[in-house]
Amino acid sequence: MREVFLLRRGGIATALVTAWLAACVTANAMAAGVMFEIAAGDARTTLKEFAAQAHVQLLFDYSAVAQLRTPELKGQYEPGAALRILLRGTGFTFKQVNDHTVAVMAPGAGAAIAPSGSAPMQSSTLDGAHNTKEGKRNSSDTFRLAQAAQGQAASAVSVGSGTTGEKPGDLEEVLVTAQKKVENILSVPVPVTVIDTNALIQSNQVSLEDYYSEVPGLNVTPADLRGAPILTIRGINSGTFTNPTVGVTVDDVPYGASTGIGGAQIGVLDFDPSDLARIEVLRGPQGTLYGASSLGGLIKFVTVDPSTDAVSGRLEAGVSTVYDGAEAGYNFRGAINLPVTDTLAIRLSGFSRQDPGYIDNVLTDQRGINEGEVYGGHFSALWRPSDDVSVKVGALFQHATASGISESDVEPGLGDLQQSDVRGTGVYDRQNAVYSVVVNAKLGVANFTAISGYNDIRIFDNPDISSLLGSLSEPLFGVDGTTAPEHNATKKISQEFRLTGSLGERLDWLLGAFYTHENNYWFVNFYAAQPFTGVTVGSWGTDDFPTSYTEYAGFADLTLHLTDSFDVQVGGRESQNRQSYTETITGLYATDLLGMPSPVVNPPVNTQDSSFTYLVTPTFKFSPDLMVYARLASGYRPGGPNPTSTVFDLPASFEPDKTNNYEVGVKGDTLDHRLTFDASAYYISWKDIQLGLIAPVSGAAYYANGSGAKSQGLELSLQAKPVRGFTAAAWVTWNEAVLTQDVPLASSVYGIAGDRLPDSSRFSANLALDEEFSLTGRMTGFVGGTLSYVGGREGIFTTTPERAYFPPYAKTDLRAGVKFDTWALNLYVNNLTDRRGVLSGGFGTDNPVAFFYIQPRIAGLSVTKTF
Repeated sequence: MREVFLLRRGGIATALVTAWLAACVTANAMAAGVMFEIAAGDARTTLKEFAAQAHVQLLFDYSAVAQLRTPELKGQYEPGAALRILLRGTGFTFKQVNDHTVAVMAPGAGAAIAPSGSAPMQSSTLDGAHNTKEGKRNSSDTFRLAQAAQGQAASAVSVGSGTTGEKPGDLEEVLVTAQKKVENILSVPVPVTVIDTNALIQSNQVSLEDYYSEVPGLNVTPADLRGAPILTIRGINSGTFTNPTVGVTVDDVPYGASTGIGGAQIGVLDFDPSDLARIEVLRGPQGTLYGASSLGGLIKFVTVDPSTDAVSGRLEAGVSTVYDGAEAGYNFRGAINLPVTDTLAIRLSGFSRQDPGYIDNVLTDQRGINEGEVYGGHFSALWRPSDDVSVKVGALFQHATASGISESDVEPGLGDLQQSDVRGTGVYDRQNAVYSVVVNAKLGVANFTAISGYNDIRIFDNPDISSLLGSLSEPLFGVDGTTAPEHNATKKISQEFRLTGSLGERLDWLLGAFYTHENNYWFVNFYAAQPFTGVTVGSWGTDDFPTSYTEYAGFADLTLHLTDSFDVQVGGRESQNRQSYTETITGLYATDLLGMPSPVVNPPVNTQDSSFTYLVTPTFKFSPDLMVYARLASGYRPGGPNPTSTVFDLPASFEPDKTNNYEVGVKGDTLDHRLTFDASAYYISWKDIQLGLIAPVSGAAYYANGSGAKSQGLELSLQAKPVRGFTAAAWVTWNEAVLTQDVPLASSVYGIAGDRLPDSSRFSANLALDEEFSLTGRMTGFVGGTLSYVGGREGIFTTTPERAYFPPYAKTDLRAGVKFDTWALNLYVNNLTDRRGVLSGGFGTDNPVAFFYIQPRIAGLSVTKTF
């Protein structure tokens, strides 16, 4: 093992040194001569062809250039000179964002767009010369040029309605940072969905459970007893409280605990869409660029950037009512952008909302006990003292509380959307803060990025565990109610450094280093309680288990442009992590349940493991509008210490598990940009799956590696804009996520080859139709609807062949509204037919009669004012 590790480390070191030496001996490739062969024609086509032949990312507005024609361009030119020839006489200018991103600007426009976190822009032209025609250096303009495509509507592989263009077929270009650089979504050799947060706000879809069914391959399952969402992409899921399989970042800062025993699967908080510019969902393993716990995929929350352009803002107020709800819901949102100087701007936003409750507790005669109160805000500042340096500071905070969770019991005497739980259980208080500092700087031929992050997550839950301990509480305390109020906290810092650059025209390189350290605290009380009043009558004791997690990683990514049409991307990442755990159990929990003197102390257990992940992606572009790719990529979950391993003589630790992804895909647009498409076929091999098991004698929970699985499937996304104002978007997926090996006989769960993995749908689909039309000279209207279909799923593995089954369901959402100047009125009805789509629960869970459903029919309206 030591020799293998040294070879892995040596391979990465060689790649890093090679790329660094290459960067040190090359000048800016953008100044090199390129042989162009571009026919005269429509500017939209010729500019795309220029970008392909010059190997640059060219940003331009389809609508703005729709009427332009450009001349023929043949011969060897520096890219800057070539682009000036194409734009000659049009009044359009351009500026360079970084070594491989150029923005084309309409006459009189300050700038085009470029995503936040990208490398700093250059004030020079493509050939390095300062030219008055291309625009003198202006701090305000260059600042705007560095802004992201914030709040843009989605493209063909996006979720949400498109934006009406100037003519039929003007589907909007969407930029993403899926590969930690700025790219058009149709040029990224990764299956990516961009969720339009404006559409989420208009329809009041504020939680992952509301909109997950609009994303191909994504499943969201509320956790047993607590209701926090567990994320699954492409069926890669091995059950509750194992380490996460989907990574989460906020402005590229890793979010949440890294391990199950640290609280990863209760710490995912729904971010209110009003603070977000977009949500990127990356499908398939992302271990090389994003590290641990992204073996299924990744969700990136991207916040809105400030702008020095002008003072601007947004105000919103709305009300809603849910089927059989106890009272109405409401929301208030506001945001303001404030330019301070030509180089500094700040942005402030805040919101407060009440989510209406619809679950009744018949035992305590409480209506709408799952009513939620959520408030929060976002502060960001962006300072660009020069064209070569930018600093962005961000702070995102949210606080959510509720008197109960959205769990419905299915047992005699109970009706629809009812439960019978101990008073005061299901209560939660979840506070979250994410802080970040992003520094970009131009260092000679390289671009430098530093991302510093800090998470402060504090969670209080009070689950009802009467189904587990109620029968034991009654003879001891005279009541059968049992509660487990718990406190969980995660303090997490992270640091990433990246250098990017190019070697001539043929090689782009990225080098990175990553570090994170987190301390997790989990403390649980166990009480016997009177069910109707919730009054505590006795204590079972406490359980206290702090953990820590530290990770170091180095990664490299090289893209070789073998020809003008054929690229090969190669990457690797070596990661090491160190973990510690200890546990103390007191009271009757120790003496009566475990049969040991109190306190039971599990001494510290320390673990260390390492993993290597890789990426190989060949890409061929038939034209600027059509790309095919193959993707070989891997991801991993860290291993770690086993709880109570010393006390119960269990294995002290478990090992990492890993996925290997084999995929082919095609992306592009056609019919004069009226139709865009994204299709992929994949096969994921999953080895050494981490399983949560129960020791047969002691009943203690622990983790072990066992069995293997596969996930194979097809995904197709389309978006069309056949006529002005009308957009149709659709996707369909087929996924087969099953065990390929029997679960070991010694395991406490049952599973044989061919059994489906938990929470995976074989077939899912989505269709969205939106139309915008003119009512008067200053007023427009819009209508739209979305139909989502989620296929049948199976629950977690159990001790027998029997498992919970969640039937397929379809959900219909409708929306309409009117826009008048800077005012907008939005109306919506979600889950129009009031379906009871089952998300989780049932046999094998801690409370087998309890289920989580999608939200019942909810209707509402909101009024928005922008300025």
